[in-house]
Amino acid sequence: MTALFPQKYPRVVAKIITLDNRRMALPKSQQVKVYSLRSSDQPADAGVLPTDNDQKKYKMTIVKLPNTIHNHMDDNASDAQRAEINGYVLQFLQD
Repeated sequence: MTALFPQKYPRVVAKIITLDNRRMALPKSQQVKVYSLRSSDQPADAGVLPTDNDQKKYKMTIVKLPNTIHNHMDDNASDAQRAEINGYVLQFLQD
């Protein structure tokens, strides 16, 4: 839903943060700032993640978490994983 909402309502959203979305393509927009935290084990479907060129063009921030699997990006996260995820989210919110 996070990746879909700004595509349907681009004037309502200024930024999105996704946690390892795997099905819905991230929006490509100059108006919506896109941040995405990626797990170390689950690939996204084709076309979900932007190309390197699109990441630069639209100033997207994609961060791979090498020590966090998809199923630990929720309440199953360790304290260290949770701290890392929260740290990035706070950084993204302040950007």
